[in-house]
Amino acid sequence: MAYYFFLGNTMLPVPPEKMDLKIKNKNKTINLINEGEVNIIKTPGLTEISFDARLPNRSYPFASYDTSFSDSLKTNLLGNSFSFKKADYFMSYFKQAKATQTPFRLIIARMTPQFQMLSDTNILVTLEEYSNNEDARNGFDVVVPLRLKQYRPFGTKELVKTTNAKGEEVYTVRETRITTQEVPSVYQIRNEQSIWEACKRISGGSLDWRAVAGMNGLSNPIGSITKGTVLHLG
Repeated sequence: MAYYFFLGNTMLPVPPEKMDLKIKNKNKTINLINEGEVNIIKTPGLTEISFDARLPNRSYPFASYDTSFSDSLKTNLLGNSFSFKKADYFMSYFKQAKATQTPFRLIIARMTPQFQMLSDTNILVTLEEYSNNEDARNGFDVVVPLRLKQYRPFGTKELVKTTNAKGEEVYTVRETRITTQEVPSVYQIRNEQSIWEACKRISGGSLDWRAVAGMNGLSNPIGSITKGTVLHLG
């Protein structure tokens, strides 16, 4: 079984050995007279995700760095070292994600060797904290503990007053939400791209590739799509 970990537009070269996903509880227990304790069910809190990312500083046959057909072809012809990226490449990405305070998508795809999707995780998150652990047992590699937190877009609400045909005042609530990039209704593949790469280019990471894949009959997030193919986005 293959695991692919994507942080925004970056794929981790080595999938973490384990991941802790904690769904925060916001329920409240109160004590009622003559009734005893009761549980008030509330909306769950923000999900927290933590794992250790191993970042190699030398090329390993089990590490993956490519997500497109063209890069994969180069890797097959020239070896894995062609696409090799040192740990500093990923550390720079973590630093930028923290400095810009911009949410990104955590996508974890679990597939069979035949690229049949078993399950996947797709959640908008922020990078809460990370550290660089130096340990002689890791050799030249760098192990980075990461802690992410679910991000829920929010915005102000505007109360709009209108008058209907009867002359009555009608009030409606209009929400102003944070958006990242305007998404078109269709998109034509320019170069041979995967569905994940296309969604990233189209929306900057806000578009859910699973929904796009379902609308277009695709299942493999890293499989190449022929140039000129038109994707329907909704």
